[in-house]
Amino acid sequence: MAHDTLSESIKTLRESVFARERVVDVTQRKEGIPMSRVLDLFRLDGKAAVVTGGSKGIGMFYSQALAEAGAHVVVADIDPTSVLQTSERLSKEHDGRILGAELDVTSRDSIRAMVHQIDQRWGRLDILVNNAALFTALPRRESPWKIPDEEFDQVMAVNVRAIYRCTVECLPLMQRHAWGRVINIASGLAFKGAPGLMHYAASKGAVVNLTRSMAQAVGHTGITVNAIAPGGTASPTLLAVQPNAGVGAIQRRSIKRVEVPEDLVGTLLYLASPASEFLTGQTIAVNGGDYLH
Repeated sequence: MAHDTLSESIKTLRESVFARERVVDVTQRKEGIPMSRVLDLFRLDGKAAVVTGGSKGIGMFYSQALAEAGAHVVVADIDPTSVLQTSERLSKEHDGRILGAELDVTSRDSIRAMVHQIDQRWGRLDILVNNAALFTALPRRESPWKIPDEEFDQVMAVNVRAIYRCTVECLPLMQRHAWGRVINIASGLAFKGAPGLMHYAASKGAVVNLTRSMAQAVGHTGITVNAIAPGGTASPTLLAVQPNAGVGAIQRRSIKRVEVPEDLVGTLLYLASPASEFLTGQTIAVNGGDYLH
């Protein structure tokens, strides 16, 4: 019995050494890469991306950033007017690389129709940004114990189940090229809580854990899954209903200013690019040091 255990230990050690030697070989082959090629790790030329809720608010900034980084971008949203406006504006700067798609993320048929459009147009999908969510439309109540069941269920359907559905329907097209990036948009409230928005905070906590589970399920296919947890961000849609949005968080932050949508796009592009090849299952909090996660 002791001999068998020793043999297994030696075998494991040999395999470990062999694996390490292979890593060293790869490292040595990559030494001396010119800086120009390193910067290419952040380019998205030839990639195709979808941003759900991508025609307004923070999602609009995500759509624009991905297009500017070289990607073909699907501006997907439930509001057909804003889809048309945003896609037309971006098309003027990125001709032939923008596709507007009316999308209801709670409808599997609607998601499938969008994926079919992408397949017909570009034949590939590399990046999925699960951004669509219910937040600004939610009423703020004096009592946290009076959220109607219908509203609670709707928040979970849009903010959690829709991420699962969109990912399920998009995966076959992503797996076609054995490479992909799924980026789920969580929230700082997933970690801080929010008595006045219990259902929203709970849904974003679910997004964090869904991200972890998804990452483990698809890691062997060349697809990574990560999340961004923004702080209170002064987006156009939030400012429309809360003109002083974000001001209250300034004193709590290490960086003493309002958070704006542009603060999020650098992290988004990193997670969407080849540069994040070995990062998966993680949630990156972008909040100026509001809380240290």
